[in-house]
Amino acid sequence: MGSFITNIFLLASVHGFLLAALLFFKKKNRNANRVLSFAIFILALDLLFVYSTITEFYKTFPSTFGINFAFPFIYGPIFYLYTKIVTGNETHFRAKHLLHFIPFVLAHLYVSPFYLLSAQGKLAQIEIYLNEIQYDLVFIGFLKAVHGIIYTSFSLGLIHRFDKNLRESLSNIDKIKLNWLRFLITGTLIVWIVVALTILIPVFVDPSLNIYDSIIYFFISIFIYAVGYGALNQPEVFNYHDEKIKLADAKEETESTGTAKYIKSSLTEVDIERIKTELIDIVEGKKLYLKSDLTLSQLAEELKASNHNLSEVINTSFNKNFYDFINFYRVEEFKQRIKKPEYDNYSLLAVAFDSGFSSKTSFNSIFKKYTNTTPSEYKRQMKLQFVLDAENRHG
Repeated sequence: MGSFITNIFLLASVHGFLLAALLFFKKKNRNANRVLSFAIFILALDLLFVYSTITEFYKTFPSTFGINFAFPFIYGPIFYLYTKIVTGNETHFRAKHLLHFIPFVLAHLYVSPFYLLSAQGKLAQIEIYLNEIQYDLVFIGFLKAVHGIIYTSFSLGLIHRFDKNLRESLSNIDKIKLNWLRFLITGTLIVWIVVALTILIPVFVDPSLNIYDSIIYFFISIFIYAVGYGALNQPEVFNYHDEKIKLADAKEETESTGTAKYIKSSLTEVDIERIKTELIDIVEGKKLYLKSDLTLSQLAEELKASNHNLSEVINTSFNKNFYDFINFYRVEEFKQRIKKPEYDNYSLLAVAFDSGFSSKTSFNSIFKKYTNTTPSEYKRQMKLQFVLDAENRHG
């Protein structure tokens, strides 16, 4: 392995130790970040052992070889637990979570006889391991990849549900959605799949193509830097628990339409129509959608209704979640404002902010969702239509 890659491993390891310390003492998202701090520490330690193996440090201290053998069994569970805490499904690490690390313990026990050998015996065994395929270890390596795929899939499921629940309660999720973590875990899932394939290549294709370590540890290096950026910049998400972001747990989706179906609803048809009418009157009358951080709780308080009942009415009567319901009004407000002469000198983004949006990214994506065009293209078409109408009137 080239010295360039080797040095990357060493630098990423040092960076990982520093990042682990920063995360451990970071006050925001403390419980989640301490779990993540442990994960980054293990990753950094793993890279350090790989570096020591590449530089043949084991020839001086044979007992250091393979200490990180079972470390990959830690990564899936620890990032899954981190995701659970970040998304509010757990508050902190509990003793029961240690059960997730049974595969790690079993893998270490399996290779423990190596550490009972003499120094010369260890060195002889290391040479065999480095030069011959050990099918039992290959099988365990494949299990590591499968184990990682399973846990990253679980983590993606948690993030998907979290995002869905946010949209049931908040009209602005730009600052707390976990896109960075979703992309990171999706990337990790892809890496685990690639790792599974690279483990099998030496067995079924060519024994000389043993590229497992190179791939997984190169991506671990990238992973450390990516996690550092994302976690250190992640806003506090637990403030939003009072907004009932777990509200979606009280309902299930129909398979045919995807519309939320509420179980054991206490609302009658009369109640639904009453809340629906009052909802439209108050949202349109007071233009509550202009408040960029409007929440379901605030709207429910205005209506003197419960969060659950209001969410049910929005889902069943408008076939939208709260997020889409409010942002639909913001799009319509924007469309009306750009028709007025007093907004001719305003930028599109300024008008969007006046209409209740809080960021350019969300504005563009939501506007395109409802109009199938961009804001600038919509304005251009609107002006063109205005000219054509004027010509028709005078023609």
